Amino acid sequence: MLKKQLPIFLFLLLLSGMFWSRALMSLTQGLWCIYALATGWKQLSWKNPLLLWSLAPMLLWVLGAYQTPFDKSNTDLALTLAMYPATVVVVQTTAQEIRNNSWIKIWLVTTLIAVAYPIGYYISHSFSAVQDYGQGKSLPTFMDTDHVRFSIFLCASFLLLITQSILQKKIRFFLAAILAVIIVFLAVRTGWAILILTIFIYPFLEWKKLQSLTKNKAGFLIAIALALIASAYFLFPTVQQKIAYSIWEWQQFQPDQYNPTYSDGTRRAINWAAWQSIQEGHSNAGWAGIPRQLSESFANIFKGQSTEFGWPFNQWLFWYMGAGWWTMLLFSGWLLYPIWQGLKLREPGLIIWTIAIAISCFIETTLNYQYGAFLHIFLIALFWQRGLEHRSSELPYNS
Repeated sequence: MLKKQLPIFLFLLLLSGMFWSRALMSLTQGLWCIYALATGWKQLSWKNPLLLWSLAPMLLWVLGAYQTPFDKSNTDLALTLAMYPATVVVVQTTAQEIRNNSWIKIWLVTTLIAVAYPIGYYISHSFSAVQDYGQGKSLPTFMDTDHVRFSIFLCASFLLLITQSILQKKIRFFLAAILAVIIVFLAVRTGWAILILTIFIYPFLEWKKLQSLTKNKAGFLIAIALALIASAYFLFPTVQQKIAYSIWEWQQFQPDQYNPTYSDGTRRAINWAAWQSIQEGHSNAGWAGIPRQLSESFANIFKGQSTEFGWPFNQWLFWYMGAGWWTMLLFSGWLLYPIWQGLKLREPGLIIWTIAIAISCFIETTLNYQYGAFLHIFLIALFWQRGLEHRSSELPYNS
């Protein structure tokens, strides 16, 4: 009984940590990984492609840590990247029924609780909330009001609803439709991009099966997309304000000026400073050297101004600055490799989620945050492991 209930309890703690406490999240993941290794190490195979893939970030980390080996920033990044093998070990040593049923149901219930916070805030503060959107802000959310990562979490829930048969089909797609509306309403552009990607790519990847169920899914998803695109701007003040502010801010952009109150302008300025630093030969500075190089480059470009940001708003620029172009290429191959596995295993969720996270990495260093790394690896591990188990069940000696 304990062996069955403990993974469920620990998963609840892990999600609680993702929302409210990074320390709780790290502690839970570490203890869970140790427990999984102690009780299920015989189930692990060091030739398993998923496990090998999850270990790769730790090897790449070394290429940006040796420059200043004893700096605290190296330890922080290592702990974040350790999420990958730790999560894979937990997934591979947990019973399939718990992974594909209990965990996903808990995830979806957590989603319901999570969206109640920003929606409730909007209902009780609708006037000020709309004004905030007009100033480039968003509704408060869990995850330290990190609305980008929160929107990624909601998109993960949407993908799980349409790919996992945990509820009746009609119920799943009804909930998926409601969640899609909420994602659009919250007006986070990263969420919009991932939602549109999922809605259009999933039917395309499943179309070859030529099953009536799949065709119904495709038609339903496309209908959702068209309806939302056509009506969202007119239905939701948040969408109107978000689009209006984005257009206005882009019109204000001047290459030689920096205004920290702008959202896109800040990203563009920081990334430009990072790129200029790279062009001046300051790549391979080590993870600890990135803040210093970024600050110096920023001060040179925007005379008399400084920035508190220690990373560029782009995952590739981060790896380029920290460990050089060769490591950036290795990182790119690692990040996109699950697409190939998804094609081999005929697992559309694996393909979609890999592309989704890659999209988010263009405008954020998503994987530098523990909850960002967890959102990435948890779905990757679920889909990949399911594909491996499905392929194993189809082998001749299992028939």
